[in-house]
Amino acid sequence: MKYLTPKSSEAQNLIEPNELRKYPFQRFPNKYKGSIRKEVWNLSENNAGISIQLRTNSRNLKFKWSVKLDFKMNHMTDAGIKGLDVYEYVNEQWKYLSTGLPNSNKNEHLIKFNDVNKKTLCLYLPLYDSIVDLDIGIDDDSNLKFIKNDNKPIVFYGTSITQGGCASRPGMAHTNIISRSTIHPCINLGFSGNGHLETEIGDILSKIDAKCFIIDCLPNVNIKQIKSQVIPLVKSIRNKTDANQCPIAFVEQPLMHNAYIDEDVRKKNLLLSNEIKECKKLGFKDMHLIEQNGCLGSDHEATVDGVHYNDIGFQRFADHILKNIQDIILNKNS
Repeated sequence: MKYLTPKSSEAQNLIEPNELRKYPFQRFPNKYKGSIRKEVWNLSENNAGISIQLRTNSRNLKFKWSVKLDFKMNHMTDAGIKGLDVYEYVNEQWKYLSTGLPNSNKNEHLIKFNDVNKKTLCLYLPLYDSIVDLDIGIDDDSNLKFIKNDNKPIVFYGTSITQGGCASRPGMAHTNIISRSTIHPCINLGFSGNGHLETEIGDILSKIDAKCFIIDCLPNVNIKQIKSQVIPLVKSIRNKTDANQCPIAFVEQPLMHNAYIDEDVRKKNLLLSNEIKECKKLGFKDMHLIEQNGCLGSDHEATVDGVHYNDIGFQRFADHILKNIQDIILNKNS
């Protein structure tokens, strides 16, 4: 068996993939380390939303990977935190194939196929850990080619939920579900507990030639932050070139059927709506609000802890986002 080591430039959904990185699939290149908060930087080293697409005719495919943190959480599976997920493109549809289950900081996962026909695969990287090394093994007499989706990305900025907490495996984070359901890759800028509507993040977003921006930060901010930071964030995103005049959609915070908490959530959602109206008055176009109603269903089965989504929640939330942004992305040139 021979091994190939994918480069940052061969991964999908990385910002400025050709720029220098300490870890190959950290979400921000090194040059941004000094311009964002330490907490955000540390989380940006996690590989949420990063994928590698490849085409191979190998009967055997082995993934060898090591992770930086190798830690556990009591409400999320090891597979979701630091495992790999593999999908195969079959009959014009991405279908789940296999999961690389982690046992330590160094792991291996072997997939055996029945034939040598060419297969198109997508490898999703860990949601809450950072890959230090990744090697892909194929049969000596076979070949492998990395492929990229060059369509404009849908860019998500948000919280632990955006980062993928608490999907059972990487492919079930809603940004990855949406990327399989559209022609557009999805950039995941979810930062657990740190989706604070920061202009420093907006400055980075402004450099991305995106299809649209989805801002889903309300669970991490309070009334004061919404009042003081929504408009500056929009200004920071739109401050560069015509390429950054694409749609911006803010997402309401879901109600979780807790009377005390939901009252505060209603106030935040109303204020967010008002801030978007103010953005429009200031002349910002293509501003949108994705309302929360119905996003998680009505059976209370969509979370692991009343806050973070399980796989049911992520699928429902992905469907809700897709339904709401369909007209937005269809009405813009690819």
